[in-house]
Amino acid sequence: MAKDYILLKIDVERHTNGAEVAMRLRGTDQGGIPWMVITDSSGKPLITADRPTDEGPSNIGCPATKDEQAWFMTMVRKTKQHMSKGQFTAIEMGLAIYAKSLTH
Repeated sequence: MAKDYILLKIDVERHTNGAEVAMRLRGTDQGGIPWMVITDSSGKPLITADRPTDEGPSNIGCPATKDEQAWFMTMVRKTKQHMSKGQFTAIEMGLAIYAKSLTH
């Protein structure tokens, strides 16, 4: 992930102005935690963890289901710039292993 992304965690309860930053990025305080957004270098959101569904956007949270994992990989696919196919596949495999660990 480090080839294309700077990972930043904002704790809305512990970080000063964390809730305000999250609200600016998300536009709402609804939808659950964790929530992710990929921004450009100026902080403009490019894609979020709010997966489109027939019922409206649905936060993938920590992507465990196949649909959640597919949306996370869509987020990466649409925004990656330097990541190799092998690195992309490794992330995909890591998500699958994580999901399997939840059921055992």
